[in-house]
Amino acid sequence: MDWFSLFKLLHVICAVIWVGGGFTLLVAAEIMRRKRGSRGMMAVVDAVALLGPPLFVPVSALTIVFGVFTAWFGVGFAELWVLLGTLCFLATFLDGLLMIKPRAEKMSAVIAAEGPDSPRLLPAADTLLKIARFDYVMLALVIVDMVVKPSPGNVWLLAAMGVVLVVGAFLALGSALRAQPVTA
Repeated sequence: MDWFSLFKLLHVICAVIWVGGGFTLLVAAEIMRRKRGSRGMMAVVDAVALLGPPLFVPVSALTIVFGVFTAWFGVGFAELWVLLGTLCFLATFLDGLLMIKPRAEKMSAVIAAEGPDSPRLLPAADTLLKIARFDYVMLALVIVDMVVKPSPGNVWLLAAMGVVLVVGAFLALGSALRAQPVTA
């Protein structure tokens, strides 16, 4: 196995763990909210806060690192799809680190202090889910980008990806970024 193949394999394994694990938690939060109400959803939010530092932060960082090495030993960094994929991966990594993780940790602290029925939690959880939904719009676009590998000549595909990003942001986020985060 050459270096390119090794780093590509490690990149894909880490991406599957990151994207698959996060998607499972997002779906679990939606289902728990509908079936078990705020208490069930808070259990998933607590799991997100607990899993973030030991799992999601390192595996998402490794996805980026292995992706850089894959590009280094493969096609390089000048290809449009490599640049788009790297930018979107970095955006979702930073979104998780700077927006999702701190909000989930604050909500976990409120759960510990006030219990899962605290009236402060449900609005904060709704905001967190909106941010996570948009994060998965970006990750879906990264997957499309990595599989289709658009070039500058693929104007319609790039335009469609841009439209999906803008519409996804509008639908998923709504007023989430203006909402006040929960304070511990």
